[in-house]
Amino acid sequence: MNKVKNYFSVLVAFLFISAASVVLAHDETPGATQQKPIALINARIYTISQGIIPSGTIVFDKGKITAVGQNVQIPTDAQIVNCLGKLVYPGFIAPTSTIGLIEIDAVRATRDVTEVGQYNPNAKAEVAYNPESELIPTIRSNGVLIANVVPDGGIIAGRSSLMQLDGWTREDIALKRVSGMSVHFPQMNIFNAPWMRKSADEQRRDNEKKLQELYDYFQDAKMYSDAAKNGLTEDSKDIRMEAMRALFEENLPVLIEAGEEKQIRSAITFIQKFKLRGVIVGGNDAWKCIDELREANIPVIIQRVHSVPWRDEQGYDACFTLASKLAAAKIKFAFSDGGSWQQRNLPFEAGTAIAFGLSENDALRALTLSPAEIFGVADRVGSIEVGKDATLFVSNGNALDGLTNSLEYAFIQGRAVSLSSKQTRLAKKYRTRYQQK
Repeated sequence: MNKVKNYFSVLVAFLFISAASVVLAHDETPGATQQKPIALINARIYTISQGIIPSGTIVFDKGKITAVGQNVQIPTDAQIVNCLGKLVYPGFIAPTSTIGLIEIDAVRATRDVTEVGQYNPNAKAEVAYNPESELIPTIRSNGVLIANVVPDGGIIAGRSSLMQLDGWTREDIALKRVSGMSVHFPQMNIFNAPWMRKSADEQRRDNEKKLQELYDYFQDAKMYSDAAKNGLTEDSKDIRMEAMRALFEENLPVLIEAGEEKQIRSAITFIQKFKLRGVIVGGNDAWKCIDELREANIPVIIQRVHSVPWRDEQGYDACFTLASKLAAAKIKFAFSDGGSWQQRNLPFEAGTAIAFGLSENDALRALTLSPAEIFGVADRVGSIEVGKDATLFVSNGNALDGLTNSLEYAFIQGRAVSLSSKQTRLAKKYRTRYQQK
């Protein structure tokens, strides 16, 4: 009897998992490998690195851009796409996201973003990435063609992976399998809210303890790296310490989540202490640390322009104007919107920043070339230049304007990718209801 019950339980579990995988998988077939040259003609081209070409041509073949300009020789066998009145942009990059790791926030079985414990540098986002996520086509349809997928949880959450938002398997999707190390910097603030049960002194001691533990962990990692380079760890390898070596030996970016002023200043000191290639993620108070960030040459990934101010005394536009303040101070920055599905609004967050003082060129750079430079892939993506990947899209209107953004074509390494999604299919379905009346 027990064997029957066990068999039944396993069968039910299998059916549940199978049903869930069907529900959480999209129907879009990945783009086919480019077979012949493609020429986009008569387009307004936002090259990012070389300005705007009002009426130009882009030719790409075998996934690479072969020509850009106004007087371009088009191969005789090329597929010609007339982009008269349309705009061409490099694919937008979401620099911090959980795309492919979370499907439905409220359903625990669809969240694979956090490892157990506080220190997990060996965790790698690419391993858990789900290329069949239903969210991917939705995000892709607004021009976000690349996403840096970042683990969450703990102090050191793990290693991020730079993923293209189209493809069959994780192996061919990854643009850079290890693109950074995610660190949640300890809190510096003292809270007096009713829900806080600890006294100010207790909070202060906790903060200092967590910060010291982080310093100790990095100090141990640095010592392990030095020992490994001298061949002294062959008989005692540690997978966590092995993962940390890239920070000291390969200059792997360290994505440090820090929003409040004291946190950011402490993070800058931490970065300088260990000579890390640091990046501040969040940075709500980055405008208060302009001089320190500029002097240390530390970029900032702004999370969520569409947000309310942190403090009651701040103006309503505090989050809207942060980008323009960083741009005026010549600090490299990129736009992001924490989470998974929220990344579809990334272009419009940049558009809001334009409405509050940021130039269009700086906004587009923060969506393309700046994140590419932060993750060390600017030689492949981030701008429309000869020799780079043909990862770009064609829009009928301004891609940063929610009223005019309307993609007609999108290409990832020359592959034409689908712009259909669950939302577009439902919209088409329910429009027929009124047509039938």
